[in-house]
Amino acid sequence: MGSLLDPAGGVLEEAMRFRVARAAVLAGNIANADTPGYRRLDLRFDEALSRAEARLVRTDPAHLAGGARAGAPWRLEQGPRGTRPDRNGVDFEQELIAMQRNAGAFTDMAAVLARLQALVRTAIGTGG
Repeated sequence: MGSLLDPAGGVLEEAMRFRVARAAVLAGNIANADTPGYRRLDLRFDEALSRAEARLVRTDPAHLAGGARAGAPWRLEQGPRGTRPDRNGVDFEQELIAMQRNAGAFTDMAAVLARLQALVRTAIGTGG
């Protein structure tokens, strides 16, 4: 990310990294949908957002202060044991829905980042 895109570009970049990491976790859940005793995993977004917001710099005293916790790791959560006889906690259909929503969020963030980059290119006079 160039300095012209910061801080908004940095927050978007961090959020997109979170979406990629979450996609890997969700794919692991889908891959283990038939593994006896497997408990689903997921990442917490609020912790990732806090990490991204921690990099925002307050440039004016009138701006809102960020209450983010610097360096907070994404928290990997383990779901409950399943009610199936094999105690697997993965609902295949719900994982597919979560994967689709995660992919949609990533696509939306990529579109915003592309618009931000086009705006910067236009502002510096290289076209948009």
